[in-house]
Amino acid sequence: MIEELVYAYLCSHNRGKDNLIKNQDLRNMFEIRSDKSMRQVIQNIRESMQFTEVVGSVSGTHGGFYICETEEEMKETVNNIKHRANQMLRMTHVLEYKISKCKEVE
Repeated sequence: MIEELVYAYLCSHNRGKDNLIKNQDLRNMFEIRSDKSMRQVIQNIRESMQFTEVVGSVSGTHGGFYICETEEEMKETVNNIKHRANQMLRMTHVLEYKISKCKEVE
């Protein structure tokens, strides 16, 4: 299972935000072809109770993945995920509003 391999690697080599590994480097190491596939592997690790450590991430050109070492890193990871979830929820409200306006025109 690729998640077990990626998780084990992160746990032994990338502990703490200062030791993150770039998405591309991790993908190359495990021959994961796409960014989307790598994000899915990380999501699977995060969602599984089998993997007890928290995988943090930093977005952008200097970003990557790491195992959270401090409470601050864990809180930052949770807050980043909540922020993205809230953005998606707001988008659904906008889309639902647009759909309702389209139906009024018909």
